[in-house]
Amino acid sequence: MKIVALSCTQKRLPSVTDALLDAAVTGVLREVGDAEIQRIRLIDHRIAMCEGEDTCLDPDVGRCTLDDDFAHVVELAEGAQAMLLAMPVYAGNVPAVLKIFQERLKSYMNAPRRPFGNLLVGTIVHSRTMLTEPALGALFPWYLRLRNRNVASACVTQNEHQDLTRTAAIDLCVAVGRQLGMTLDDSRSPAPDRTVLSVVQSPARPRCGDPAASPPRG
Repeated sequence: MKIVALSCTQKRLPSVTDALLDAAVTGVLREVGDAEIQRIRLIDHRIAMCEGEDTCLDPDVGRCTLDDDFAHVVELAEGAQAMLLAMPVYAGNVPAVLKIFQERLKSYMNAPRRPFGNLLVGTIVHSRTMLTEPALGALFPWYLRLRNRNVASACVTQNEHQDLTRTAAIDLCVAVGRQLGMTLDDSRSPAPDRTVLSVVQSPARPRCGDPAASPPRG
C-alpha cells in the first residue's frame, strides 16, 4: 500500500511542517506497518506557474507542455491509495507552492484518471496565530474535484509557543496518521463478525388525552 506524504512548506529543511508530517507518518505506520511512504516536498522541485494557455486540455495534446519537474512529481505519486498533506498558512491561505501545483494538475482534467485523485486523505494545517480553519476549508474544493475523501484533519497554531513541535501538536498529527491508517486497514480487510444485538422496544406509553392517561377522579 502506497501513501504520499506531501509537504507544502516553502522553507528548506528543517521545517515545522515536515516535523508535523513526520509525526503523522509515524501514526499511519502504527496502523499499516507495510505501507510504502512516498515523501514529496514540493519546494524541492521546479514547478512553474500555469500559463493559462489550456493547450493541455486539447485531446491531441493531453498533457502540460511546460518543461519542468511537474511530470516527475506526478510520477512519484503513481499508484498511491492515500495521502498525508501538511501545510503552513501563508497570508491566510494555502502556500503559493501548493496553489501552483493545484493549477498545474488542471492539465489532467479530461483524463480518465487524475493524479493525486481518488485518495483517502489526512490533512495538517498550522500557522503562527490563526486562520488555520479557513485555509483548511480552501483545500476541500480541490479535494472534491479530485474525488478525494478527507478522513482526519488537525489545525494547530503556534501562538506564544516557541517550538510547536514540543507541544501536543505532535500528538494530534500522530492521531491524524492513525485515523488514516485505520481507515485504510478497514478498506482492505473484511469486516469482522459482530454480535447482533436484539432490538428492545419499550412498552407503548399512553398519549395525553387517552383514557388510560387521565388521572382517576375521586
